[in-house]
Amino acid sequence: MIKKFLCILAQVLGLILTAMPVGMASTSSYYLDSSRLELQVAPATGTASGVVKVSSNSNRPIRLKVIPKLWHLSEQGVLVYDDPPQAGYNLLENTGINPEEFELLPGKSRLVRFIVKTPPDAVNAEYPFQLYFQPTSLLEPEARKANGNVSNILDVVPVFTTTVYVYKGNPQPTPKVESFRCGYLPEKRQFLVNLGLSNSGAKHARLFGNIVLSHKSASGASQILDVLHMQNSTLLIVFPGMKRTVENLLESAKVSKPEPGNYQMELSLVDERNLQPAIQSTCEFTVPGTP
Repeated sequence: MIKKFLCILAQVLGLILTAMPVGMASTSSYYLDSSRLELQVAPATGTASGVVKVSSNSNRPIRLKVIPKLWHLSEQGVLVYDDPPQAGYNLLENTGINPEEFELLPGKSRLVRFIVKTPPDAVNAEYPFQLYFQPTSLLEPEARKANGNVSNILDVVPVFTTTVYVYKGNPQPTPKVESFRCGYLPEKRQFLVNLGLSNSGAKHARLFGNIVLSHKSASGASQILDVLHMQNSTLLIVFPGMKRTVENLLESAKVSKPEPGNYQMELSLVDERNLQPAIQSTCEFTVPGTP
C-alpha cells in the first residue's frame, strides 16, 4: 500500500515539474537592513542623510529603482501615498538618492545613500517619507523570448520600503483620547472597543494600548478580571494634526462569558519611545441579565 502511494506521488510530482516554466525554479528576492529610519537634521547644514543596505538572496540579477514617496495614514489607519504639493516646500524635490537605479547581483549587497534638505525657516518639524524599492526588470530579454514572452510566477517580486522620519529641531507628539466607547457582544463573546485619537503635536505618536477589564460590584468595588491588548499588541500611529479611529473586537482568555452586571475598562496608551506620560481613559458598560 505504501509503495503504491509513493509511486503515485512520484508521478504527480513529475507532472508538476514538467509543467513548470523554464526559470520558475529560480528565485528573485531581496531584503533591506532597515524598515524604519529616524534622522535628525544637522543645524549647520539644514540637511539629514542616511544609508539603506540592500541585499540579494536571489540566484539572478534584479534591477531596482529607488523612488521617494510622500505618505500618511488615514483616519482608519490605511497607508495613503500623497501627491507632491503644488506650492511651498516639496520634500521630493529636496531629496537626493545615490544610486537612484542599480542592478543587484546574486548574493551581493549595495548601499543606497540619500540626503534631505529641509526648509530654513522650519523650527520643530517632522518630514515623513518612504524609500520605495521598485523592481524594474527581472528576466533578461533572451529569457523572456525563450518563454514566449509570457511572465511566469517569479516575475512578481515583493516590493520593500524603508520608512524615513526626518526631524528638525525637537518636535514632540501630543496625542489625546477624543472618545472611548466599549461594550460586550454576547453573540460573538467578544468585547467591543471604539477609540478616537488626535495628535496636536508636531511629531507622530507611536502608541501601545492596554486595557484593564474590571467588574464593579454594587458597592462600587472593582475586581480586575483581565488585561486586554489593542490591535493585537501592534502600534497605533497618529500623524501630527490628524485623527485616528480604531475599532477592535477583543477576546479575553479569562472572561469569555461575563456575568450580568457592571464593568469598567481602563485604557492606558504608552508611547513606544517614552516621549510623554501614558494617556489614561475609562469606559463603563453593562452586561444585561437574561430576560
